[in-house]
Amino acid sequence: MQVENYLKQHQPIIYKTFVNSLESNRLSHAYLLSGSTGTPLLEIAKYLAKSILCDDPSPLACNSCITCLRVDDNNYPDYFLFDGSKGTIGKDDVISIENAFDKKAFEAKGIRVYILHLVENMTIEAINTILKFLEEPGTEIYAFLTTNNENSILPTIISRCQVLKVKLIDRASVINEAREYGIEQRDAELLSYFYNSGELIHDILNNDGDEKSDYLLAKSWFEGLIEAFKEQDFPKAIYYAERNINPKIKTKESMRLFVDMLISTFEDLLNIQNHCDIYLKGYEEELTLLANSLPHVKETLIELLKNRSLINGNVSTSLLCDHIMTYITKETL
Repeated sequence: MQVENYLKQHQPIIYKTFVNSLESNRLSHAYLLSGSTGTPLLEIAKYLAKSILCDDPSPLACNSCITCLRVDDNNYPDYFLFDGSKGTIGKDDVISIENAFDKKAFEAKGIRVYILHLVENMTIEAINTILKFLEEPGTEIYAFLTTNNENSILPTIISRCQVLKVKLIDRASVINEAREYGIEQRDAELLSYFYNSGELIHDILNNDGDEKSDYLLAKSWFEGLIEAFKEQDFPKAIYYAERNINPKIKTKESMRLFVDMLISTFEDLLNIQNHCDIYLKGYEEELTLLANSLPHVKETLIELLKNRSLINGNVSTSLLCDHIMTYITKETL
């Protein structure tokens, strides 16, 4: 993803703010990137972090110098990244940053940077530890924190950071941009719920990484379930989930993607019932049929949103899937 172009086009305030601070040598010691789910918070944080470390910025990271390449490979000793989307960020993670940065910088430029992605997924102990570190960060130490839910972040953390708000791009525009990159319509529509950038959607589908694997797996479950629902055979839909989804849930991310696809679906079912436009136009025939056959669309959407928050916990994903299927099909069996 060409983050600099994305910032110039879609987030000009963030671009100008950070460039002015970088060029005037007046960087904040900590930034909090705040944006809705789908905004490329981690990509922006990585790029801004590289811009501070880059050997030849113009004015932001060149993406081609040895330092930029080492950061991309997580092979730069004065750079740390902990990703809360992959698991809870704990106290030991924060302490590992403190211990490393308590010593002299490894690199001659003496600049050290760390990223905590989705700080709402930190333990209480980790939050208390990072508070102290943010209060007395040390010389040439810079932090980038990100969040999808600024309201859940302690005011004491927010007060220690410069907040950069990442605006959400209209979803229809993201779909159109992804289509211009050659992405199939259904993929563009589904992925626009997770990634608020057509270019990022293109990059994910054209790289054989975990994100693509998890997405394709979740999409196969989703489309199989939609096909079962299309036949108006709800026992068959439950049987499909028991045989083809539950045994194959290997990662929480694939489950999260699957649940989010259902959330997007039920949002569109409500749109159909209220005679509004939908985003999943590639599934319009199936969704129209469902909108007329499921008696509790709004209640199910609320239940799906509640259950999504349980995925990061210790709840069994198989049991969660069973519960969701039971709730969707209640009063129809």
